[in-house]
Amino acid sequence: MAESVRARAAAKVNLHLRVYGRRNDGYHAILSLFQAVSLADSIVIRSLKESDTIEITGDFDCPPEATTVYKAAMAYREASGIGTGLSIVVDKRIPAGAGLGGGSSDAAAVLGGLEALLSGGLGREKLSELGAAIGSDVPFFLGANAALVSGRGELVRPIAARSDFSLLLVYPGFAVGTAGAYSLLDRSRPDDSAEPDPSPERLLEAYRGDIGAWPFHNSFEPFIGASKPRILEAKALLLESGAAFAAMSGSGSSVFGAFEDGEVAAEAERRLSRAGFSAFAACPLARTASLDYY
Repeated sequence: MAESVRARAAAKVNLHLRVYGRRNDGYHAILSLFQAVSLADSIVIRSLKESDTIEITGDFDCPPEATTVYKAAMAYREASGIGTGLSIVVDKRIPAGAGLGGGSSDAAAVLGGLEALLSGGLGREKLSELGAAIGSDVPFFLGANAALVSGRGELVRPIAARSDFSLLLVYPGFAVGTAGAYSLLDRSRPDDSAEPDPSPERLLEAYRGDIGAWPFHNSFEPFIGASKPRILEAKALLLESGAAFAAMSGSGSSVFGAFEDGEVAAEAERRLSRAGFSAFAACPLARTASLDYY
């Protein structure tokens, strides 16, 4: 058995995100088109001789015991019955609170990494079940590269990912809390019936077509953008700089632009950086996760 495993935890963007009203269980139903991207955290997991020890190291915005990394490690140990000690080192590159799925991707990478390292034999279905209890987006990161996502985020329909465009991810310098974003949406939009609601088939058809004609929409964007104008400023700059499509990702705060020309994207990166934004060049991924053993 390998003593260590290194996992890449990729970010994602929501090309489309339709949020419906609150369900009886307290969650909101969604219909979203997820795209994994090349910006990623790097996670190294090592087994330790000392049992019942979990050491987590990384630049987090909360105590290590409150991270999705710790929750995933504890969930895997409980489900597998394997109590070996663990050292988990996370090199954070995905901004927190940015709508890029960093916490969920980290959890998925830990679950998949532990399955590979410890040979617990849980399988993809059980890992997805464990992941969904940690965060709604975790099941997507357990293997899809692009997917239609529904339910509260746990229903993942993988689709063939495109790779013929470039992305620029823009972080405005502040986080947006998911709970607060949903609360704002509920207050600001008591009736969602007038909001655009393309069918899954229409989303798939559009995804494969002209980027400049994408009919995609983010339910959060008008309301989060109104409260955080810097988000809409970033979107406007992306479009002015040649993006064929631009939108906020998730519940914010990041914005992304899709470019048909990589050189135009590179110039847009320089322009956004001069405007004081953190800009990350990225590309669509064919795989959300990779594991190296040593």
